[in-house]
Amino acid sequence: MKWVKLILIGIVLVITLGAGVLATRFYVLLPLVRPAADVKAPTTAEAVARGRYLAHNVAVCMGCHSKVDEASPGEPIVEGTLGGGRIFAMADFPGTLRSANLTPDLETGLGKWTDGEILRAMREGISRDGRVLFPMMPYATYREHLSDADALAIIAYLRTLTPVKNVSPPTEVKFPVSMFVRAAPKPVDTPAPPQPAEKLARGRWLLAVGSCKDCHDTFDERRQTIAGHQLAGGYVWDVPGKGKVVTPNITSDKATGVGAYADADLRRAIFEGTGKDGRDLYIMPWTYYAEQTPEDQGALIAALREVPAVNHMVLPPAK
Repeated sequence: MKWVKLILIGIVLVITLGAGVLATRFYVLLPLVRPAADVKAPTTAEAVARGRYLAHNVAVCMGCHSKVDEASPGEPIVEGTLGGGRIFAMADFPGTLRSANLTPDLETGLGKWTDGEILRAMREGISRDGRVLFPMMPYATYREHLSDADALAIIAYLRTLTPVKNVSPPTEVKFPVSMFVRAAPKPVDTPAPPQPAEKLARGRWLLAVGSCKDCHDTFDERRQTIAGHQLAGGYVWDVPGKGKVVTPNITSDKATGVGAYADADLRRAIFEGTGKDGRDLYIMPWTYYAEQTPEDQGALIAALREVPAVNHMVLPPAK
């Protein structure tokens, strides 16, 4: 019995030491943070226009950082709230999810932030005060796909927004999710290349920077993408006054995805908000994509055509 007790004590010590190492890693070594870069966004009209296009029609920053009419198809922005932040009503979120005020307001927005601090938050997930941003803000995507020129152009545009005085408290995330979120930020070691020009490559870039996967992947109960189910759909959203909607399978599968859609069907869905069956589309930010250039719209459709087929039937949510 003495040896059994000693073995049990040893196991407890090992577990305790392991937990201590894990805690040290997450609370001392993480997040990975570096000082904000000493950079300055351009102020030319060309840069501002480029930033506006990216923020509204490609990355759709404004759709997440403004109050929107969730009960209307395409989630149009509520007048007077552009860039002022938003609270997300997500029943399954372990806390309260809020997006930041991106306007130049000195007290509640980015007015006192340097361009380098905004750049770091955008692509590395670290706020001005050192907080870790919840990765619903797709900084990992921007870290990989958003070049210095594009990121600084977005900052140039944000500096021109009308200040909105809207206190948007930081997102609150419950333990243990709050601990694991600390591992998400990562410094940009090698800046992303410029936007590709070739049609198919550009379409892939638009799919990535538009964060289509964040809504259209198939997720498990921890909201981790199920292997082999990229863009296969199935996430359920609550729409005020409309009940539940489910994101469709947008892979090239002809039976359960969009493989059998004509280009005109895809255009109506992505850029006009009308499903193949004629229904209005909610959650899908088609009001923003509607203003993409014809070239970008064609590139996006071309990229969808090559998404590997996943046979995954997405059924309407239970009432």
